[in-house]
Amino acid sequence: LLEAGDQTVVGDRGTPLSAGQKARISLARAVYQDADIYLLDDPLSAVDAGVSRHLFEQCIRQALHEKITILVTHQLQYLKDASQILILKDGKIMKKGTFAEFPKPGVDFEDILLKTNEEAEPSRVPDSPTLRGQPSESSVQPQESPRPSLEDAAPEDQDTETIQVTLSLESRSEGKVDFKAYKDYFTAGAHWNIIILLILVNIAAQVSYVLQDWWLSSWANEQSTLYATAHGKGKEILVPDPGWYFTPYSVLTAGTVLFGISRSLLMFYFLVNSSQTLHKQMLESVLRAPVLFFDRHPTGRILNRFSKDTGHMDDLLPQIIQDFVQTFLLVMGVVGIMVVVIPWTTILLIPLGIIFFVLRRYFLETSRDVKRLECATRSPVFSHLASSLQGRWTIRAFKAQQRFQELFDAHQDLHSEAWFLFLTTSRWFALCLDAICAIFVIVVAFASLFLAETLNVGQVGLVLSLALTFTVMVPRCVRQSAEAETMMISVERVTKYLDLEKEAPWEYKHRPPPSWPQQGDIDFSNVSFRYSSDGPLVLKDLIPLIDLRKKVGIVGRTGAGKSSLVSALFRLSRPKGEIWIDEIWTATIGLHDLRKKMTVVPQEPVLFIGTMRKNLDPFNEHTDEELWNALEECHPSRDSSEVCGWIWRPHNFLPVILVPEGMSALIPYTLTLHSSTCEAFILLNRDNYFIFSDLKHCTSHISFKF
Repeated sequence: LLEAGDQTVVGDRGTPLSAGQKARISLARAVYQDADIYLLDDPLSAVDAGVSRHLFEQCIRQALHEKITILVTHQLQYLKDASQILILKDGKIMKKGTFAEFPKPGVDFEDILLKTNEEAEPSRVPDSPTLRGQPSESSVQPQESPRPSLEDAAPEDQDTETIQVTLSLESRSEGKVDFKAYKDYFTAGAHWNIIILLILVNIAAQVSYVLQDWWLSSWANEQSTLYATAHGKGKEILVPDPGWYFTPYSVLTAGTVLFGISRSLLMFYFLVNSSQTLHKQMLESVLRAPVLFFDRHPTGRILNRFSKDTGHMDDLLPQIIQDFVQTFLLVMGVVGIMVVVIPWTTILLIPLGIIFFVLRRYFLETSRDVKRLECATRSPVFSHLASSLQGRWTIRAFKAQQRFQELFDAHQDLHSEAWFLFLTTSRWFALCLDAICAIFVIVVAFASLFLAETLNVGQVGLVLSLALTFTVMVPRCVRQSAEAETMMISVERVTKYLDLEKEAPWEYKHRPPPSWPQQGDIDFSNVSFRYSSDGPLVLKDLIPLIDLRKKVGIVGRTGAGKSSLVSALFRLSRPKGEIWIDEIWTATIGLHDLRKKMTVVPQEPVLFIGTMRKNLDPFNEHTDEELWNALEECHPSRDSSEVCGWIWRPHNFLPVILVPEGMSALIPYTLTLHSSTCEAFILLNRDNYFIFSDLKHCTSHISFKF
């Protein structure tokens, strides 16, 4: 049943467990609490009749026989085993008592029981063919007897219902950041022509900055010569025109400012555009990914890419790269001038460069892996927070707040440890660089004193000024280069989502006619289906034929393959074999053209954040009258005005905004309202194919009219 036993990893919303497995695990979790009172909100509806009877006999009647157990259910076959029964209608208690007390005049209990049994045990109608397939999540199994024996229930079911998808651990790269990440990042921002222009602007800005200092040094040397000549004897003094030095210096200063502003604007525009492009490509890749991707990757792991990693690309990485480029060019200019003015500084610069290179490489060997570890430990924090918010009612019901808080603290502590380790390694690296540069400045300063007789005033001032600049810029340049490579890990993680496996194309060049399908027959030709390329076959060589305008019931035990057949129809994964709809092979048309012709009500109906109107009519194709007619027809009550009252009034219902849980706080949160809304959507679209994943969850009367 579970390959790893109780160590099986369960993801968001119970992925990869089936609905039946979720129900049994939830029931087992409640039993393990050893409470005095148990409130069971219809846990038996998610499994078939045999497993349901097994759970009722072995768990509710035996394991909980000494406990107070309140079971909410619509399966009336279990009422005779209850010590007390409450019948509710429209929120009121109609009758209460024992099973023997109900068959009395004035109580329509027998009619209700008979009607429910007729719905639970469908008759064999010749015009309604039945498909039998192989795994899925829930089903209604036809039984020869309304109470199957225990031997026919759980054991066989447990052998057939296996997990089709397993959660994978988040992968982590090792070693250097792949060159592909750099290429994807820089080429995403602009064309190569813009990149070359950006390089030239940066070089021009640095050249103008160096020439400005060099010209100022020449000006200072000339003024020193004039001062010495003025105090000499027998020499003629020639005073040059001040404009000869001032005008070029002003031009160089203006050029430095102009090129500096230009390169900063171009650099930030280029890098931010790269981040936006990669984000769009990642979003498109995730949207085009098959459903299997979302089953194998928890929500927190995906959110980590779209939040923190994208935030690094938006905020930190452009600033770090801009700072690194400027400081690198500045260091190159400083080194060049120092070598030209005082050639012997080369003796110091060569070993200094080797030391910096070795130290940087040593630091990156650690910082890269620490950064990857920090990114990987952040995902469980997001996943745990998201799952805790989704299951907060269950957490409170079991009084497990402290346990979940401790688990969150453990995830957060692990991430904080990795983050603190990254900060300490960065500080150690900065301290080493500052110490080495301080030693270098001391050596240059004393060397200038020893060579005072061979150097003029301008050269000494220039060398000392550049040495001080060197001590500030070189550590900064090396740190930023290491930080840039570390932050490129976020780009590396994002680019991994650019190469996800994609679904089939949404649209092909040759599209089916707008009137397709006209007949509506479906033909399966040796169809086999698996959820992943390395997973087991869940459908094997199906060859059923569904005639036009037929209502088909797909029945089978839990894990028989009913929902897998629906997945094959929608091509959630690529099936083997051929599925023909109205003489068109579905593999030859785009997914949009295929899926828009079919509408499904899933086992767990889904409503999106937004108004009720947007959920019913997202493309504004229907009038208010059509929306109200669909809602009234799908509402389970015969008299919706009695039950819902103000809820269904046009002026206060259609504009109501639905919250993330699915329903507005002003509206009672019920599965009935979920299903009714989805069924109203079906009525409005009038598609050719309607698929109900599980009629037990389709509570409105319209579900049985389709």
